[in-house]
Amino acid sequence: MSDPAKKIQLPDDLQEFAEERVRAGQSASVDDVVRDAMKEKKLAVLRAALDEGIAELDAGLGVETTPDELMAEISAELGLDS
Repeated sequence: MSDPAKKIQLPDDLQEFAEERVRAGQSASVDDVVRDAMKEKKLAVLRAALDEGIAELDAGLGVETTPDELMAEISAELGLDS
């Protein structure tokens, strides 16, 4: 799991931006600003991947498979097959 004692150093402009959000009452702390930004970025990446997958399905690029076949393929790709 994550180590709550880990620290990151923000560039000056991002530190000032985060501190301004705290001063404006938009966040409780600089840590919250960073955490929220990371969550937003993660969601954006997941949305982009989902949009790409939907576009591929709409283009007829989907592959029919069963859950067992899919898990076997994933296990093989990860080198988990025995």
